Amino acid sequence: MNLLNLDEAQRAPFSRIVSGLIRDKGIDPFETFMNVLESEEAPEMNYWMTMVLVQEHFVTPQKEVAKDAAGEVVKPIQAACLLKNVGMVAALLELGGFKGSVTDRDFQLCARIASQHEDQAILGLMMKYAQEKDLLEPFMRSLQGSTLQ
Repeated sequence: MNLLNLDEAQRAPFSRIVSGLIRDKGIDPFETFMNVLESEEAPEMNYWMTMVLVQEHFVTPQKEVAKDAAGEVVKPIQAACLLKNVGMVAALLELGGFKGSVTDRDFQLCARIASQHEDQAILGLMMKYAQEKDLLEPFMRSLQGSTLQ
């Protein structure tokens, strides 16, 4: 699945960049992941950097990145939705950066965040993902029928 329909050939330069940062500069892969999370670069760059960090450098896509005001864990996909990082959201959807299915809490929380921010790009990605999994209708019913908690 490639939610952004990006050319796989474009991955190689990002792989070299990340490997160089980690090998030559000694930068922690999770630190680089956090920089990508906060990045305002093009979605393609954030997508490939996320894919490379998770697949080649074993950064966990569900690792806690913060706690919210109520003390709840904030996962990368939730933070990426809050920061409107379309590239990272697409990569994390493909990499299973959430627990459960499209009707479960993690996925629905991200959809509600995108909805509250009126972020059509991220909502569109989430709908495309649900459609790819043949779960668009249950996703939409769940999103319409519950409140953010």
